[in-house]
Amino acid sequence: MSDKPITLSGRALRHTYGKDEVLHGVDIDVQPGEVVALMGPSGSGKSTLLHLLAGLLTPSSGEVRLRGERIDTLSESARADLRLRRMGFVFQFGDLVPELTLVENVELPLRLTGHRRAAARRAAGDLMAALGIADVADRRLNEVSGGQAQRAAVARALVHSPEIVFADEPTGSLDTLTGEQVMEALVGAARETGAAVVLVTHEMSVAAFADRDLQMRDGQIRQPATVSPTEL
Repeated sequence: MSDKPITLSGRALRHTYGKDEVLHGVDIDVQPGEVVALMGPSGSGKSTLLHLLAGLLTPSSGEVRLRGERIDTLSESARADLRLRRMGFVFQFGDLVPELTLVENVELPLRLTGHRRAAARRAAGDLMAALGIADVADRRLNEVSGGQAQRAAVARALVHSPEIVFADEPTGSLDTLTGEQVMEALVGAARETGAAVVLVTHEMSVAAFADRDLQMRDGQIRQPATVSPTEL
């Protein structure tokens, strides 16, 4: 048993859709500040695993713990509050609110958790400046590029200093160069705030930003964590 601190853990995770079991007893640990990539073909269970770890789905069996606290047994409202306060999310298409400006999108997690507007705006502005999108802060989604919008999604995921960020194909809608820039922004900002990151991808260029990659096949992790030369 490792004595390293654990931000997030899943144990014996199984999940069934109808009669089909798509996860078959998966174990996973994510350490503080660690970036973990879940890789595998379509249907391998990687997105399902991410959704279980994030409390978006409830496992058919097994358990999920955040900082030692079991979260899969919480009520839906309690899990929603936990996601709002302690987690961040970046999805393939950003999922920004089109009626809001980028800075209004970024400050949304802070506003929803009771922060005053001025403080939320200041924190959002600082992070957007660090990510190179301060000049488009007052524009709406239809007025910016895909890369700018996805950087705003990264800023929104991190503005409230979450313990962990979940990213599901965060570069899937972007060209290669823009995708690399977004990954640099995501990983760099996460390192600054100390957030762990769990990301789903099928692209090796994206997985290269991770500390570890886990290969999934047929609802199981088939390949252990990548070991760096310094650990050999």
